[in-house]
Amino acid sequence: MTSYRIPLTEYLDNKPRIPDHDAMRRIGEVISAGFKQIGQIMRIRNAWHEIAGEVLSAHAEPVVVKNKVLHVICDSPAWAQQIGILSPTLASQIKKLAGIHVEKVEGKFGMAAKTPKRQKSPRVCRKPEIDPEDVNRVKDPELAKAIRTLIESEGTGNG
Repeated sequence: MTSYRIPLTEYLDNKPRIPDHDAMRRIGEVISAGFKQIGQIMRIRNAWHEIAGEVLSAHAEPVVVKNKVLHVICDSPAWAQQIGILSPTLASQIKKLAGIHVEKVEGKFGMAAKTPKRQKSPRVCRKPEIDPEDVNRVKDPELAKAIRTLIESEGTGNG
C-alpha cells in the first residue's frame, strides 16, 4: 500500500494548502471499495428523489443493500406496501439512475431519522444608537419626530 505522508515542515510554514483532488479521489475509491455497501447506499440515496419520485421519497428512505435487496424504511405500513408493489420499477430505476443492480426492493415500516427542520431563531430588535445631533440635520419634520420618538422609547427588545 502506498503511503501519502506529508513532512511536518510543510504544515509549519503557514502557507495555504491547495486540496489534492487526485488524493481525495483515491481516498474515495478506497472507502468505496472497502465499504461497498456504504458506497452503494450513498449513490442510491443521492438519486432517491429521482428514483422514487417526489411523493414516495418523502415517505420512504433507503437504508441498506444486502444480498442484492434494497431495504427501505417507510413512515407508514401503506408506503411499505407501495414499495413492495413498485419493487420491479424501483429496481430498474436504481439500475438506470444509480448504476447499481438490485433484484428486489423491500419496504419496512419504522421511524426514519429524517433531518429535523431548522427552527427560525426569534428576531431581536435592539434600540438604535442614533446621535441626537444627527436628528437635527433631518429636513423632514415628521421623520425627525419619528426618529426622536424611537430614540426616547425604551424598546422592548422584540421589535
